[in-house]
Amino acid sequence: MSDFRVMLINCNTMLDTLVTAGIGILSACLKEADIDVKLFDTTFYRTAERTGDDARASALQVKKTNFADLGITPEESDVVEDFVRQVADYRPHLIGLSAIEVTYPLGIRLLDAVRGSEIPTIVGGPYATFAPEIVIRQGSVDMVCVGEGEDALLELCARMRKNQDIRDIGNIWVKTDGKVYKNPVRPPIQLDKLPRQDWTVYDQRRFWKPMGGRISVTGTFEMNRGCPYTCTFCINSGFDKIYGDHGGYYREQNIDRLVDEMAEKKEQYQLAYVYLVAESFLTTTRSRIERFGKLYGERVNLPFWVEARPESITPDRVELLKEIGCEGISVGLESGNFNLRKTKLGRNVQDSVIIRAFELLRESGIRVSANNIIGFPSETREMIFETIELNRIIQANGVMVSFFSPYKGCTLREVCEQEGYISDDAIAMDYRLGPSMDMPQLSAAELAGLHRAFPLYVKFAKEDWPEIRKAEALTPEGDDIFSKLSERYIAQYMS
Repeated sequence: MSDFRVMLINCNTMLDTLVTAGIGILSACLKEADIDVKLFDTTFYRTAERTGDDARASALQVKKTNFADLGITPEESDVVEDFVRQVADYRPHLIGLSAIEVTYPLGIRLLDAVRGSEIPTIVGGPYATFAPEIVIRQGSVDMVCVGEGEDALLELCARMRKNQDIRDIGNIWVKTDGKVYKNPVRPPIQLDKLPRQDWTVYDQRRFWKPMGGRISVTGTFEMNRGCPYTCTFCINSGFDKIYGDHGGYYREQNIDRLVDEMAEKKEQYQLAYVYLVAESFLTTTRSRIERFGKLYGERVNLPFWVEARPESITPDRVELLKEIGCEGISVGLESGNFNLRKTKLGRNVQDSVIIRAFELLRESGIRVSANNIIGFPSETREMIFETIELNRIIQANGVMVSFFSPYKGCTLREVCEQEGYISDDAIAMDYRLGPSMDMPQLSAAELAGLHRAFPLYVKFAKEDWPEIRKAEALTPEGDDIFSKLSERYIAQYMS
């Protein structure tokens, strides 16, 4: 064992098994510096009443799958007790918590439980990046990482190892002697300087991921970091602000290097499916897409899933996706109200462009899902029905609808706080599970009812709409009607 040990905490939502590229890269960086790494992963603990996949299946957005068929069920032991025991056994010199906004409260519970051990702690991830003032106030938090963590964590460990001063490390806020030292953000990391992901830290169950109604051994690969767009409902708008003085946050991975890692991991882990982290896969040069297609087809040749924006979808690019094995694609429709898209969401895309994109994909035979969001500040019921009407025109295979969750970092969070819909220190909910806000024009209950009825409105004939309206009601009668309509929907569209 190395003379310096780091325990990383992947504070994850329950049974969301897709491996995260960030943890794998952090672990690889540390191990290259001869630092011992152990991962404590909350994925398989019973930390919620239901999983995100269960919520989406019950709302008719994805086919129901069952991890229990693979012998995967939540642990019966207590997550906090297990964490305390592992810390005592491992005796790390540093504990690093990675958390998104939804999982941050659980992460703090874990750190609070070992506060008496006097082991230094650092918190990173999106919530720490965009709410460092809130995070650093926690008694169990000694440091906060703002922005990317790879270089910052390496420098921190190197200095701690040598008992050197740590108060001036870029990207890190340090709390000591009653003061907080807030250091500036360093330039973005060059992706081709980073090592390949270390997946040995993960439990092997993490590679089983539901995709398209099947559970497959799936690998995650970072094709890009950040996004070339700055939609106001997405935290990438926040990353772009933080890195504004350094030319922005968006970078692209070298294609040859990316495919090399994919081919290696495919053999090592017997991958059957690939999940590409690229906020807008097709928003790049034609030569880059063609190079990826050539190498991927030759060396990896597995079904894969991507995200794309409607304006990036052209006949030649759809044909290329089909040729190289794209099995599924999600396209961001977001809202059917053009004025809302243009003036509030940063999505200046005409309906005609959206409709044409889905036509091209439908003709290709690639499984396509339309991503929709409801519950934006100022959005009305009538505007949500414009989104439903646009979905009725495009007729995608999958109808995905999320609640707008105003996470720290997205531009619209500031609007929601100013309007009094959410407080500065409130934690926004999981976008799959429920609404975060109660608004004058749209109550949380009305949003929840619309959310579950959304696919029914999209797929069923309009003469069914009066009955669907009854199914919106979160009452025993409404639940009964929704259950009967759901059975019909599943038989007709998800069998």
